[in-house]
Amino acid sequence: MENLLKSKVTFCPGPGAVLKDWYLFQEEFFGRGDKRYKSIKFKTLQWIKKKSGQDIIIPVAGAGSTAAIVAFNSFLSGNILIINTGYYSKRWSTYIKNNINFKSYKVVNYDDFINEKLKKKKYNWVVFVYVETAHCVKFDLEKVKKISKKFKSKLILDATASIGLEKKHELADVIFFSSCKGLLGPTGLGFIAYKNKVKFKNISDFWNNIKTHANSKYTLGYNCIASLYGVSKKHSEYINKIKYAKSIMKNYIYQKNPIPLIGIPLKYKLKKKISNTILYEPRDNPGYDLIFFLGIVKFNKKEIEKILKNRIIKNLNYRISPRK
Repeated sequence: MENLLKSKVTFCPGPGAVLKDWYLFQEEFFGRGDKRYKSIKFKTLQWIKKKSGQDIIIPVAGAGSTAAIVAFNSFLSGNILIINTGYYSKRWSTYIKNNINFKSYKVVNYDDFINEKLKKKKYNWVVFVYVETAHCVKFDLEKVKKISKKFKSKLILDATASIGLEKKHELADVIFFSSCKGLLGPTGLGFIAYKNKVKFKNISDFWNNIKTHANSKYTLGYNCIASLYGVSKKHSEYINKIKYAKSIMKNYIYQKNPIPLIGIPLKYKLKKKISNTILYEPRDNPGYDLIFFLGIVKFNKKEIEKILKNRIIKNLNYRISPRK
């Protein structure tokens, strides 16, 4: 373990800490004819599939956003309803709006959707972000699923900031996410997971055709798969450290909404930048500081408590009132 004073701490949603599990299982890998890699890939995908609550799991080279675009093109059709939960839902609504393949879509605010302030209409798909990292907010997946059923809609879920951390992903019909954040792996892969009963489109575009990724028609991130394999063996231990960090910071929570396990929004901004520490700069500035816990899982509980108290809590600026 590095000396704490020399060790960088990343209070960011992903990537978080560089874990030794990433490199303990590294070897020379190749995607075809390598029995060892085939075994590691199978075990890793089985672990991730279990976390997803889905029947089929497909890795995609790139980020969670790459997996999202492949998923949208492969599954979405007909009338599409996008729930506006913040920055990332706006990203998806902009993409769908500008894609000529999607002709019928509607955007609705989350509160209006939950309160069913909509003209009743059949929607083929509902697009929903479970946890919005730009504001560190978790939304009610069970309610969204219940209302989606009323619209006779399938549910496609952005699980990028919730997979490996939150529950109930099995309620969705299709989900997409990345190798970092809650899976605690390095960046480099996205994943699409879906139910057996859900049909996908066999489209002509090579990259957006889900069969391209399912059939491994290009070089995947072999070493990223191996890193995730290593993490899978200690994942629950790391999640318990995140829960411990959250318990220390519970008195500094900004909002009344359910707080995602990935981190918390603070009541106050920090006084200054802290050396050897990277704080998250959200793409959609909420007006207060956000603290994510993924970067401290490499430390033990005693060190985690010291980091939070000495680097974060003592630097809270109590003179600044939270944004109304």
